[in-house]
Amino acid sequence: MKMKKLAILCAAITAATGVSAFAACGGAEAKEQKVMNLSLNPEVEFVLDENDKVVSVNALNEEGNLIVSAEVFTGKTAEEAAKLFVEVSKETGFLVSGKVKTGENELEISLSGDTKAAEELYNDVKAEVEEYLTAENISATIEQAAAISEEQLEKLVAECAPYLEEAKIQAMEYKELVATLAESRKETAEFYSQELKNAYYEAKAFAMEQAELQAVKAQEGITGASAIAFDFAYNAYTGVVEMIESTRMTMLVNENSPYQIALKAFREAKADYLNYRNYVASLEETEITTAISDQLASYQTIVDGTEKILLEKGKEANQALDTAKVQVKTAYDSVVAAIEEYSAKVSQYASEIATKQQEAQTAFFTSFETDYAAAITAAKNNWNSMKSQLEQVEDAE
Repeated sequence: MKMKKLAILCAAITAATGVSAFAACGGAEAKEQKVMNLSLNPEVEFVLDENDKVVSVNALNEEGNLIVSAEVFTGKTAEEAAKLFVEVSKETGFLVSGKVKTGENELEISLSGDTKAAEELYNDVKAEVEEYLTAENISATIEQAAAISEEQLEKLVAECAPYLEEAKIQAMEYKELVATLAESRKETAEFYSQELKNAYYEAKAFAMEQAELQAVKAQEGITGASAIAFDFAYNAYTGVVEMIESTRMTMLVNENSPYQIALKAFREAKADYLNYRNYVASLEETEITTAISDQLASYQTIVDGTEKILLEKGKEANQALDTAKVQVKTAYDSVVAAIEEYSAKVSQYASEIATKQQEAQTAFFTSFETDYAAAITAAKNNWNSMKSQLEQVEDAE
């Protein structure tokens, strides 16, 4: 990790006071925030505080949204959160109750941060989950996956805070990366859709850019021909941004969009498969006929087919968005050029921009919730509906 500053500080304290660096700065005893990912097909990310309690939770794939929309994880210890994750996975059929085949009931746990602390937490989490599995008579494997590196954290921060410059993200200490990730995840905690979250992060980045440009114009008092050039370029820029949001709504977010239609089909196929898989797992080997095995294979084929279509629809939409983003960058550069024609520099107004962007963030969150209200509600309702369908089958058994 990027610990140079901490090492220098500890050395200074030790030299000046004679206090042990480990006592003063924590050393091997230091506590830090961590990121813990759990994967059982549903994949969920938990950001933990210094006491290993959950401060934010985020689905890393669509199935993960079913898990995080079902229960409240924030405030729980890492062990409690992991146990709850497994409980909901059992209730919804992602964890097989019965005979387990290769590739099923394989839980992976990955952690960030200090290796020793991560190892200790992994053992504690594993013990808690194993106790639950034993009590429920469920056979499963638990493995510690590769550690979450700082490079991976930088990538996650870049995705959920795209308004931050790459150089700034790379300069962040480990603690800053985790804190930034946690704050961004809190903003989208109620968005139970991967595409909704992506929409929020990118739209927020555009809002921050617009606040930046308006702040510079206001400070410079750009007038005359320069003001006309600025307004022309700025209007072109906002027009492309609006086109992106319209494209996103039409292709990815609205309930009648190609992506959401494909996601609905995938959810239904997955529910049918999970229900039937648990039914088969409850049977004795002598009860499993060729017809039953073929039916399970048929359900799996349908799931694979709907997932393939879902990925294709997502890819098509994002390719269209990527093309539009190139236009946004070109339009943004034109606005900056118009500002510089007035002999002004955006970099001169860091504090004014920061103030304007802070105001913009508050307004943006409210406007996004309003604009995307239907999609936000639909996402939660759809996962709740799937969860109910899966739980009813379990209750019947």
